[in-house]
Amino acid sequence: NKQQQKKTPETETVQCPVGLSNPTCRLSRPGACLSSSQVNSILRGDFLAPLGAPGPKRLCLVCGDFASGYHYGVASCEACKAFFKRTIQGNIEYSCPVMNECEITKRRRKACQACRFQKCLQAGMMREGVRMDRVRGGRQKYKRRVLDACVCSVVKTLLFIPPLLGNKVISHLLLTEPSPLAANQDESTNDGSLKTLLTLCDLLNRELLLLIGWAKHIPGFSGLSLVDQMSLLQSGWMEALLVGVAWRSQRTGDELVFAGNLRLDEAQCRAVGLADLYVALRHLTCKYQSMNLSQEEVVTLKAMALANSDADPVDCADSVQRFQDGLHEALQEYEATQRGEQHRAGRLLMSLPLLRQTADRAVAAFLRLHRQRRIPLHKLLLEMLDAKA
Repeated sequence: NKQQQKKTPETETVQCPVGLSNPTCRLSRPGACLSSSQVNSILRGDFLAPLGAPGPKRLCLVCGDFASGYHYGVASCEACKAFFKRTIQGNIEYSCPVMNECEITKRRRKACQACRFQKCLQAGMMREGVRMDRVRGGRQKYKRRVLDACVCSVVKTLLFIPPLLGNKVISHLLLTEPSPLAANQDESTNDGSLKTLLTLCDLLNRELLLLIGWAKHIPGFSGLSLVDQMSLLQSGWMEALLVGVAWRSQRTGDELVFAGNLRLDEAQCRAVGLADLYVALRHLTCKYQSMNLSQEEVVTLKAMALANSDADPVDCADSVQRFQDGLHEALQEYEATQRGEQHRAGRLLMSLPLLRQTADRAVAAFLRLHRQRRIPLHKLLLEMLDAKA
């Protein structure tokens, strides 16, 4: 039966990474069982989600040529993808012979490498997405950044550091916290509400990619097995992203700040079908605002949102427990040095259930919009939404 053989990307099943059926798969969630190559690719940070969405073809945000897919978080052509990869892997520095204002188009993209690279960054291409060990001629031709060496050192010593060094964990989280992304305005439709929704979905996908890269720098995370890393990400990625939204939305009136150039009030959220999410996010924002969170507490909450997984079973429960304990001890040590209110660390931990409830609403809202309004979602984003649903 041809109809039975046809499957859309949204419903296609994949093989379990350990060769087992879903009921016994260690990833435990139906539909959340990814292939081993997908798991490795996602955790490396070089997952390239194909466009595959119905409607007009997207254009490269760098040069305007037809985009071949989402490369390093941005819709781009093969030429700009390769150019960005060569630049990052070779650590190349360019200089513009004019005024750093050269026009970058399909025909003129080779005219100025400096302006082309700047436009890649402005479009949202992420340096973290480029693998430094995958180049012609074999692996490890280029040295990894010094930061990676520092991360390895922290990971190895996390389980053995004395309590007084706990604040170094938070300092490291601050150091590796990525800069906020700007939204790329969608130009594929003239419908204002649909344009806003498509822009938000694209931003969410790029933030997910950035979060996966950042998670590898959380002390102790890279020491977990790939199964446990993926399980934690599938369980807590939305919570980690919403911490940032709530933090940015403090003292902005009634707006939710998804990005510096994407602020939505209640009426706009209602128009795009996110009224319930707006109410939940405003409640979370007010909660954080009343607690007057510091930047240190925000990055720690993000890390703990990933660590506070309810995924069961896990590959190595003891390793996950040590990872969670390390973050809890770091938070308690930080609060002890601030000489503020007593039991503040406990209050922060008790805000995690509200954060999870808000994340569940967000997941349900985006899946509903995808299915009812046929909003196209990038493949990785859709898989992570399904895994968390």
